[in-house]
Amino acid sequence: MRMKKRIMCVIMTAILLMLLAAGCASKLSAKFEEGEVQEKAEKIAELSCTGKISEAYGMLSDMMKAQVTEDQIRAGIEGTIEPLGEFEKISGTNISGQKDKDTGTEYALAIVIARFSDGKAQFTISFDTNMNCVGFYIK
Repeated sequence: MRMKKRIMCVIMTAILLMLLAAGCASKLSAKFEEGEVQEKAEKIAELSCTGKISEAYGMLSDMMKAQVTEDQIRAGIEGTIEPLGEFEKISGTNISGQKDKDTGTEYALAIVIARFSDGKAQFTISFDTNMNCVGFYIK
């Protein structure tokens, strides 16, 4: 009986955490077209996964290029995806919105999951309202 209570407690906690997490996701601003955000984010991720890192780097905003070199991006991508085997496909994308608390600037945020033969990689890619890629992270 004690074990059942513990299991129910764990299940209820998991459900509560999922509900709280869902509440934290912001709706995409009307300043963005969801399909365009998804298409561009998936293209950047797919180029990165297929060794076309120069093309992916070319899609980053000038601001990002001023902060990180192509070699740094290449090292980060290759270091993350090489152990994962062969790239198979983009297996899912989640689009949401973000708003900078200090400036009120709105951004589109895309979480792109890439599937490989031996695992998955997650790309977090963000865009400003001009659809410039202003954020790129892979794990």
